[in-house]
Amino acid sequence: MRRAFSGDWLALVEEGIARNMREPSDHASYADGDTRRFFQDSDNWRRIPEFEAFMRRSPASLVAAELMGSSKVNFLHDHVLVKEPGAEKRTPWHQDQPYSPVDGWNFCTMWLSVDPVPRDITLEFVAGSHRAGKWYRPQRFVDGSLRENDDPRWEVLPVIDPGDHRIIGWAVEPGDCVIFHGLALHGAAGNASASRRRRVLSTRWTGDDARFRRRSGKMSPPPPPTGAPEDGAIMDCEAFPVVWRAPPA
Repeated sequence: MRRAFSGDWLALVEEGIARNMREPSDHASYADGDTRRFFQDSDNWRRIPEFEAFMRRSPASLVAAELMGSSKVNFLHDHVLVKEPGAEKRTPWHQDQPYSPVDGWNFCTMWLSVDPVPRDITLEFVAGSHRAGKWYRPQRFVDGSLRENDDPRWEVLPVIDPGDHRIIGWAVEPGDCVIFHGLALHGAAGNASASRRRRVLSTRWTGDDARFRRRSGKMSPPPPPTGAPEDGAIMDCEAFPVVWRAPPA
């Protein structure tokens, strides 16, 4: 979506990312290890007011509702990804939904960059992969290894050869937004620029048919120690708040 967010919302998100980097959570990490140029952190909206304001007051929830065809929207979590100049580590091919405690079709990710992103380092997708009916086991971004205890029924992601698939992606400007299904295979090249940053806020949203599902492996976001929905229940709870609901007919 071109020009989906105004300058005021972009400024708010940019400040939220800066605050997150100044005050990382205890589960923040660098996907490139000791190089420390590919920063990521997640699930910080409760302590970073800029993220909560974006989640509750920006047009994002309405956009998510319209694209999912949903009568309500729950906020799942935020995820900051920053590739500093020289961050050569690639974001590996993966799906978002297997990392999350969510079953159902109404699941989308909203990828918003506060920097211009040229086509060569933008987010890319295997076109149509969200409709393949496959769930792939999550992998660690640092080394691509499989995580322990994930659902053994899920498949191991095969090597994605761009020559065998239609790969799509777009150069974006600040204010543009890329929105995609939780089962879409996606990844991105490293940032080989000597001066250009790539700062992104990814937010994840669920709709009408989404149901809470406690996974056997690590979940992102982790469910709260108390107050999480029962398995198979709707997402509505303090941890996954309803942020938009269609007005009564």
